Amino acid sequence: MKQIAFCLLLISFMLCQCARNELMVYPGQMPAELCYLDEVAPSIKVDLKYCGYDNFVGRPIDGYTTGRRAILRKDAAAALAKAQKQLNARGLGLLVWDAYRPHRALHDFYNWSLNDDDRTRSKFYPNITKRGIYENKYIGLSSEHSWGVAVDITIINLKTGRELDMGGRHDLLDARSATLYAGLTPAQQANRLLLRDTLVAVGMRNYSKEWWHYYITPLGTCHRYDFPLQDDLK
Repeated sequence: MKQIAFCLLLISFMLCQCARNELMVYPGQMPAELCYLDEVAPSIKVDLKYCGYDNFVGRPIDGYTTGRRAILRKDAAAALAKAQKQLNARGLGLLVWDAYRPHRALHDFYNWSLNDDDRTRSKFYPNITKRGIYENKYIGLSSEHSWGVAVDITIINLKTGRELDMGGRHDLLDARSATLYAGLTPAQQANRLLLRDTLVAVGMRNYSKEWWHYYITPLGTCHRYDFPLQDDLK
């Protein structure tokens, strides 16, 4: 019990340390600890959902309208490169739906949660209200994405280009999205476990309520960033 309590305290301390760090903007520049994912792992496919309309809000999100290239901390990008190499040996690869998320996007999510627009509910949060999205911790007022250490990700078949059947779509804010959801077919569960085992093997961790969400434990100093995505940051 003492060991478990110590681990929980350590994790809490790390998260608090990150949360207290200054919000970094870097207009027109790439922070030295971040990089474009395609510079480290050019074969990983990217389809940033918050740049378009296929997401739980139903429109482009603030901070995503000027870029399409995924940005991550260099240690997170290196981990994905290792995972990609492992999957490539099996004729598979990674597809990234979200990576670095500007802090302003979290404000955009929250402001959306306060209005009456419910047009995406049937597709993305059919069994809860907008308030329930926060109460059930699918979204928060802070995120590992804003530190550049998290990705929303899945696996594709390299020959067909199609996503493996994970038993649910990205941004489905529902109990069915839990990594170990009991209602999956054996094939769907095997695909989720393949994603989990591959990413855990390279040092990433899964958020158990979302089979697609993975992050590295921040090492050293980490910051919340709030510069908009751009494809030509120096």
